[in-house]
Amino acid sequence: MKERLLKVITSEGLTPSLLADELGVQRSGISHILSGRNYPSFDFLQKLLGRFPKLNAEWLILGHGSMYKSAIAEISDLFPQSAPIEKTPESPTVPEILPDLTSIESHQKKNLDVTPEISPPEEPQKTIEKMMIIYSDKTFATYLPESS
Repeated sequence: MKERLLKVITSEGLTPSLLADELGVQRSGISHILSGRNYPSFDFLQKLLGRFPKLNAEWLILGHGSMYKSAIAEISDLFPQSAPIEKTPESPTVPEILPDLTSIESHQKKNLDVTPEISPPEEPQKTIEKMMIIYSDKTFATYLPESS
């Protein structure tokens, strides 16, 4: 991990102290990571990837792939491809999916004068279960309703 962080620092034309200032972390934290004393925290990795969004997180964390994301990878991240749809015997054909437009138009003409009645949903009946009064001296009193 420390080697990859060093690569980021040199690739971006920074020094460890400049990187610390840009990320808003302590300079000693960067020094400890580069010396191998400490591993980077999740918070540190988030700040680093947030500051350098073109960095490949998989490369940074695991060492797999290239240092920077490719333009193609960024586009595919935005538009993930779904699995191809396979035609099965049960799959409907296009004419079965399309509605009969003449029946929709006639249905709409019949219902032009009908205004739908919208009523608010009924609220459930609420009853008081318990009342508690807390006094300034940290004592309290509990009141229960009388059973009917």
